Amino acid sequence: MIPSFSPDRPDSAGPAGDLLDAQDVRLLVETGFMALMHGFVASAGEIFDGVVAARPAQEAGHLGRAMACLHGGDADGAVRILRRLPPSDAARLFLGLALHRQGEAGEARAILSEVAASAAGTPHARSADAILAGLDAEPTRGPGPRRD
Repeated sequence: MIPSFSPDRPDSAGPAGDLLDAQDVRLLVETGFMALMHGFVASAGEIFDGVVAARPAQEAGHLGRAMACLHGGDADGAVRILRRLPPSDAARLFLGLALHRQGEAGEARAILSEVAASAAGTPHARSADAILAGLDAEPTRGPGPRRD
């Protein structure tokens, strides 16, 4: 029998949830992000897929999966994942980054500015400020060279 779960409850477990306790899930999330930092994008994606299966209502697995998409060059996939999440500071921060990578600088700037203002003094706000500073430092991209 598959255990019941509710995606509306943040503490609810998915079908694999009874196999993993909160500490197990936390370790998997940490392992997934370490894998990303070391370039093991496909493995990280699989780890985060497991986290999503175990805890579908928690954002950590979804955020990790979105970051795996970004590291793998799939900004569109990351944006799709992040747009489906409730608008937490972390989800909006990563959405701003993904939109920037997708080439949507205006929307990215608006979202990152909102995070910087609404989450002032937090790591999310500091990260948003840093990304915004990087956007400001980038040269303006024109239409590119003519190809007649």
